[in-house]
Amino acid sequence: MSSDIPLILPTWQAPANVVAYTTTRHGGCSDGNYASLNVGNHVGDCAEQVCRNRSLLPHHEKLHWLNQVHGHRVVQLPTTRTEADAAVSRSAGHFCAVMTADCVPVLLCNQDGLEVAAIHAGWKGLHLKVIEHTIAAMQSPANTLLAWIGPAISQACYEVSEQVASYFSQYPGAIIRAENADKYLLDLPMIARCQLASSGVRHITSSALCTYTDERFFSHRQATHRQQQQTGRMVSVIGLRGV
Repeated sequence: MSSDIPLILPTWQAPANVVAYTTTRHGGCSDGNYASLNVGNHVGDCAEQVCRNRSLLPHHEKLHWLNQVHGHRVVQLPTTRTEADAAVSRSAGHFCAVMTADCVPVLLCNQDGLEVAAIHAGWKGLHLKVIEHTIAAMQSPANTLLAWIGPAISQACYEVSEQVASYFSQYPGAIIRAENADKYLLDLPMIARCQLASSGVRHITSSALCTYTDERFFSHRQATHRQQQQTGRMVSVIGLRGV
């Protein structure tokens, strides 16, 4: 894919007509805590700069931006609805897009290149089974889907309370006790992979990139540790290229 900005491309055997990528924090015009390719218009950045950043994205005119609420609602594109955490498309004119800055972006496509989906999965979304809801909303059988887990915070960097950890007790490998008392380290990408597999998805790949430790990415948790009130957002995009 030709682009003037740095992109992370999925490592999967998707059909040639499937367009998919995740942005980094580089290549845009925002400054300060949002430097430089912030695409989030809800985090306090200058609206004009966000608009300019979004215009730099491949196929930017086709992206459907969501108002993500850490839930399990899925929208079918095209739609005028925006409050959701996942989108499904079977139209070349409508691309799915989810913003993240530590949460897990999951991209899906079917083997025939006729249907795609994008999922925003933080711990709340994973607890609410947003991945299962998205797969159920697709026309394609789960065993025909390819999934890619994009850059997200790694287990070593994601400390949560005992209560949050308890929501995922069925994934013992995804929870380890932290050094701090009553705290646990949670593996969000592993949980996403397990939920994909339990839903019947057989072909799963992962970027294995950590948003907290890799300076190419925005990280909400890292910004919090640095006493920053806000940070930017990356976007993960998937769509169908027209004939």
